[in-house]
Amino acid sequence: MSQSMATNIRERIARIEKTPAIPAVLLPLMKLLAMPADHVDMDEVARLISYDQAIAAQCLRMVNSPLFGIAKPPNTIPGAVVLLGLNRVESIVMTSCIRLAFPAKNWPLDPAVFWQHSLGCAMVCRKFSKMLGGADAEKAYVSGLLHDVGILVNCVAFAEEFAVSVERARQNQIPLGEAERMTMGFTHCETGVVLAEEWGFADEINEVVAHHHDAGATTKARGLVALVHLSDLLCRMRGLDYGYYERHKVDLLTDPAWTVLLAEYKQLENFDLARFTFELDEAVGQIRELVSTILGGSAQA
Repeated sequence: MSQSMATNIRERIARIEKTPAIPAVLLPLMKLLAMPADHVDMDEVARLISYDQAIAAQCLRMVNSPLFGIAKPPNTIPGAVVLLGLNRVESIVMTSCIRLAFPAKNWPLDPAVFWQHSLGCAMVCRKFSKMLGGADAEKAYVSGLLHDVGILVNCVAFAEEFAVSVERARQNQIPLGEAERMTMGFTHCETGVVLAEEWGFADEINEVVAHHHDAGATTKARGLVALVHLSDLLCRMRGLDYGYYERHKVDLLTDPAWTVLLAEYKQLENFDLARFTFELDEAVGQIRELVSTILGGSAQA
């Protein structure tokens, strides 16, 4: 990407940050949650969340959703923070803050479809990581949730150009990133990592945002990037996509990302991928219902 293009992206993201839709507590919360867990003051997290009624309401709504399956959900922010723990609080805050920062209005991509894919990918990442033994399930969840944050940037900051990319992808049935590159000269991976760095996401998440479509392009957080890459592909193959059919064949077992994971997690040698994808097919309907519940809208069937 050229220097002038990078400058243009940063300028447009700076304009996003100045819009009234950005909650004042968003960036302090992001930076606080990006710190090592043993350095995070949970009382400060609860205090910041409580300062913004919209974020607090979103958090309580998510805590009460079927996603977390809590028999007696808390009805206060401090109670939610204590009960859920830092990792789950981070997942909820990230979802709530990002949604509020990028309100859906005339998006080139159906917002319900976008969140279906993002939350679906997050859930698949968590489920997949639990089968790997040593992987951090909640970190995988947050990484899956945020991997496509650049699409939000493109919807808001490059709406006209991105609309052309989306239409091109639909007409030619090609991956969205490929259409973006052909039309705009850059992809949501590049706009996403600029936002992630500006907002102080954790370094590992930045790597996921930048390289989730090319897991072999990074030497950092390789296992996490590979995990999100494969989960993203699984979702797009099984109906949690961007709202159109992609005409390309995918073999996960020959994908370079699988080789990366296999090198780190030997138990994958006995991994039943067919069963895993079958379970994902069964979960698609549930994921759509959860998106509708959590986001308060109608998820596309």
